[in-house]
Amino acid sequence: MTQLHSVSLLLHLLALAMWLGGIAFFLIVFGPAVHDLKAGLGLRLLNRGRITFELLSWTAIGLLFVTGILNLVLRSQMTGAHLGQYYLTILSVKLLLFVVMLVHHALQVFKYGPKIASNTNQAAITTDSWPEALRADWQKWFMLLKINATIGPIATLLGLALVRR
Repeated sequence: MTQLHSVSLLLHLLALAMWLGGIAFFLIVFGPAVHDLKAGLGLRLLNRGRITFELLSWTAIGLLFVTGILNLVLRSQMTGAHLGQYYLTILSVKLLLFVVMLVHHALQVFKYGPKIASNTNQAAITTDSWPEALRADWQKWFMLLKINATIGPIATLLGLALVRR
């Protein structure tokens, strides 16, 4: 394994940790903590957290994409362009799961994100309860996040299977 391949694998793992770690943090720590605050303040903090999470996620996704391609090219050079049926099958499933996660993330950002931002800005800071439309959008947003939290470790295990081959 070349030094470039080692660095690329390390960057791939760091990007994966950023994305999945951000998902886990949002689900386990940030989301529940916001619900303990007053509704008006909680709405705004949750929206700011969403924006920060999106920035972190897109950075990680871009890095995953670039290092993934680089890892594939370097791996094919090491094996003489013959990766084998097992490798290609596992890689195909992993890429499919990555695309599914990417679609879910895009829905969060481009479909529900603007609605959440708009409804958050319309809600008064002194509100005592979550507006129903905003609650419904957040529930859909969180459902997509939970699905990605389930798919992410599976894709990670498939990636580990690729490294062993």
